[in-house]
Amino acid sequence: MNYETAIQSIALCKDYKNTKALRDINLEVRKGEIFGLLGHNGAGKTTFLKILVGLTYPSSGEIKIFGEKINFKSRRYFGFLPERVSIPSFLTPLEFLKYSYRLHDFVPKKIYPEIEETLIKVGLENFKKEKVAGFSKGMLQRLGLAQCLLGSPSILLLDEPGSGLDPEGLISFRNIILEENQKRQATIFLNSHRLLEMEKICHRIGILQRGNLVAVGSIEELTKEKNQIHIKLESINQNILELLKKISQHFYFINETEIVLEPRDSTVVREIPKLLIEEGGNILFYSKKKESLEEIFLRITRGEND
Repeated sequence: MNYETAIQSIALCKDYKNTKALRDINLEVRKGEIFGLLGHNGAGKTTFLKILVGLTYPSSGEIKIFGEKINFKSRRYFGFLPERVSIPSFLTPLEFLKYSYRLHDFVPKKIYPEIEETLIKVGLENFKKEKVAGFSKGMLQRLGLAQCLLGSPSILLLDEPGSGLDPEGLISFRNIILEENQKRQATIFLNSHRLLEMEKICHRIGILQRGNLVAVGSIEELTKEKNQIHIKLESINQNILELLKKISQHFYFINETEIVLEPRDSTVVREIPKLLIEEGGNILFYSKKKESLEEIFLRITRGEND
């Protein structure tokens, strides 16, 4: 299947005085997908975003947006939410968004309806005339997201967008992102440490480690299926315990009747339910255990291969 490329980096490098922030990054983000970039602090995630929006420049290599080399005009495609939202304290949300709208050079007559709609979308409609000096970090983050959404940009660039949001705010943010992606096919590129949130919304992820792009793909593509079985039984007798010792190279109890085991031989996996029943087991739950995004991330960044 062919995909139109929204963002493409080619041999992208960024060097600072004493460190290489990015090393030959070759990455394609498809139009209309939600792409998440993961990495420890200092891995190069924010540097990549800063190059995209023109806040810094690459030492070598290049970035293309919809097939064109990035330039000043490329910014028309972007809505950008930085990790730390900084808004003059004397402004109200209405004033800030009107000012942001004019910077975009949008048609003035469209200002008010879209600003009102956007404030409702991020849950700030009741605070639109209050000065942001009294806003919490989460409220500032919501206002930053509102500014990011103005003009329905083709690409949303989000740097740690969940920062400062409570659980309800995270759910609201997730729903907004999914709506922007599903209703108008916006391309979403985000950095985050919240692996559970990334796992829920991202179509594909990339993992940066010390400036190197060490993995790219969907969670299914990056998952290394574990040779583990999760079983829940009604009860466990001595015969079942002896069987587990015989067929497992390792097993542990989640609770009195739930076990996770690693079979000694992969060929015995299909036989395990039959063997348990023969020993008097009543199986309530049985499934193969696969890696979560957190497990994938830790395995890849630690260099583990088994």
